[in-house]
Amino acid sequence: MSFFVRLTLALFPLCSFALPPVADFSDGRDLQGWKAAHDIAATEFAPEGLVVRASGGDPFLHGPRGDFTTVNEPLLFTATLKSEVEGWGQVFASKDADRESQSAFFRLEKGWNEVCLPLPPMGRDWRLRVDPPGDCTIARIGVATSVIERISLKGDRLHFVLKGVSGPVEIVELAVHQSLSAATTAPVFWKGDAVTNLTLPANGREASGFVVMVPHAVRGRVPVGGIVHVGDFEREFKDARPFPNPGSKKGLQVQMVDDAIAIGVRHAGLNLTLGGLIDLDKKPGNPTWELDGETFSFRKSYLDSLSVKRLSDAGMNVYLILLAYEGKPEMNAAILHPARDAKLVNKIAAFDTVTPRGAKLWRATMEFLADYYSRPNDEHGRVVGYIIGNEVNVHWQWHNLGRMHRNVMVADYERQMRIANTAVRKSSKTARVYMSLTHFWTIDPDADHQRSMGGKYFIEEFARQARAGGDFEWHLAHHPYPEDLGNPRSWLDNTAPQNADAGRITFKNLEQLGSFFEAPELRFQGRLRSIILSEQGFHSTDDDKGDQAQAAGYCYAWEKVARIPAIEAFILHRHVDHQYEGGLNLGLWRRKKDSVATPYTPRPMYECFKAAGTPAQEAAFRFALPVIGIENWDGILAK
Repeated sequence: MSFFVRLTLALFPLCSFALPPVADFSDGRDLQGWKAAHDIAATEFAPEGLVVRASGGDPFLHGPRGDFTTVNEPLLFTATLKSEVEGWGQVFASKDADRESQSAFFRLEKGWNEVCLPLPPMGRDWRLRVDPPGDCTIARIGVATSVIERISLKGDRLHFVLKGVSGPVEIVELAVHQSLSAATTAPVFWKGDAVTNLTLPANGREASGFVVMVPHAVRGRVPVGGIVHVGDFEREFKDARPFPNPGSKKGLQVQMVDDAIAIGVRHAGLNLTLGGLIDLDKKPGNPTWELDGETFSFRKSYLDSLSVKRLSDAGMNVYLILLAYEGKPEMNAAILHPARDAKLVNKIAAFDTVTPRGAKLWRATMEFLADYYSRPNDEHGRVVGYIIGNEVNVHWQWHNLGRMHRNVMVADYERQMRIANTAVRKSSKTARVYMSLTHFWTIDPDADHQRSMGGKYFIEEFARQARAGGDFEWHLAHHPYPEDLGNPRSWLDNTAPQNADAGRITFKNLEQLGSFFEAPELRFQGRLRSIILSEQGFHSTDDDKGDQAQAAGYCYAWEKVARIPAIEAFILHRHVDHQYEGGLNLGLWRRKKDSVATPYTPRPMYECFKAAGTPAQEAAFRFALPVIGIENWDGILAK
């Protein structure tokens, strides 16, 4: 029995989990329950492992059946293999038929690869199916759980909690953009006999990833589990104030500050474009930020234009919506995802966190913003939330990183969110990072499933990946637009029934969102995550009937949100109609004819918005009851 198999049994004893042990083929002649199942001409043993020869275009192996039930921790598919071709591998978790919904993809380079990714939930008598892209040699393969239970930053020390580890081990350090395959050549952070608790100087490493490595008879050393990051931050923060409760859920994506103050806005959403903020030329007079010996510069004039201080001084919770629009070539090269499509549908892409330069710039930008807007004296105002990207589950449209398999796209976004959260925690104890999702819940809006996905899958997969890599404090910014963006009567939505597998989550079935997030695996350290509604609006046909329907749509939505404790903010989009919004008139204000978004006159919805949450609400909302077809608001929530 090889050292690795012995260590695997020590790490994951069958009496505890009953998982089939990770099969090691580098020192034996036993398939250990694995077998060729399709398009494989032959398997044979070599000193490096099990050699698999493909005979067709869809080769795959089946693993042994076992009990894959665990308690509150993700299962990981782990493998060390040498691929003869560059391409995509796929792993299925199933009891009977193999389903795409119970699968995940992984990228293989030509040569040796280390693979570790979270699996969908599995049960008793289940098995894995593994599809390599072609001929390969497998040194080891199987299912495991992470041996790093938690990494916490406490002051200037990193505290590691490990489980079930024995024998000599190493902990290696990876940069935020690196994959697990880099672990075999990564610098050693610590080595010694395995322990349960380990405390080491951080020395600015809170953004790094860490991997446990063990000796291997043929490969020298191999990772056990995946990359794990700091999830808890206990330090002296520049801003340790609690997350503010502004006293109302009323919010708006603000265009006119004075008007927003006058109508009682308590949550303000502001778009921030990275291309407008970042100063690649490092012009004198602009604020700067130092990171790992490099200076980054940001445009003061752009920061001043955001009106953060005026809004937060007026008692509003301010949320920045961070976006990466296409612009000048030099800026595109600096901030846009290198895998983006050559023709961006809406001129917007994902941020680059896959290259060393892009990941560092993203981290520096987030550290700068958190410092700038978290100063105790509110010198520049206070930002309480950072919404990362826009409607990222429809990524081809609003967060483009090219066609990409679903779990791989989620992994890319999880990295962006994790870097952002770590950067924010350098300055603020309570400011939050939010993912941005559309109203599509189980519906995949694009026929090409590498261009979009439903929000339910996105959240579940994101949560699995975050937990596997060291869970952190992420939150949700949902967009429950009506089913038809051109019809504000969301109470008529056909694809929003009252069940957890609804096609869409709109205002009609919004209570399902709060219920969904009560699941233990979606909580952070037992606490519910924050849910805000950061963008949604109601269209008017710009006539009396359309204005009435728009206003009733807002009243209906407000009455529902007010009754759902899980929803913390309802940020309306828009303040003023916009010429370039696909013909939609979503504003509280009409725009002047032939203008882009110059305010002209307020709509009836304006008075409803102003009255919401005040003693004037009952009278202002009364007209909406017959429009909706109800007698009162008491039964508006599903039982």
